Amino acid sequence: MDYFIASTQPEFDHIINGFRAKTLPVKEWTHEAHLITGLWHVANYSFEEALDRMRENIKTYNVATGGQNTDSSGYHESITVFWVWLLDEFWKANSIDNQDFERICNVYLKSKYCDRNLAFNFYSREKLFSTEARLAFVAPDIQAFEFNIL
Repeated sequence: MDYFIASTQPEFDHIINGFRAKTLPVKEWTHEAHLITGLWHVANYSFEEALDRMRENIKTYNVATGGQNTDSSGYHESITVFWVWLLDEFWKANSIDNQDFERICNVYLKSKYCDRNLAFNFYSREKLFSTEARLAFVAPDIQAFEFNIL
């Protein structure tokens, strides 16, 4: 593996706090970092609030670190909804009385539910990478999001 994946609570805190403060270096804003911050949000907020906070925080993080949110780059609504939904399902299935975030996050990062291509089980590439799907949530065209899939 040619890049670092966080695995301890202090490493998770560095990613989560850096993301929330808009100070996390862009090179550290990996797929796994997105998932770590998303999991933290669903662990600490309702699904709706976690989704709202992730929407806003990703957009502002992108701008704060020199990126843009356009119809062809930056924030992607349908991808964000997909991952927050999946993370919420994973958290609900694996946390009992708000067990240790570090442990659950490590289980998640080693699971098949971390696969960056997982959204393609629900969306065709054409649909997911459309401008429409980037700017607003579009329903999957392969299979619907179902609750309790884990």
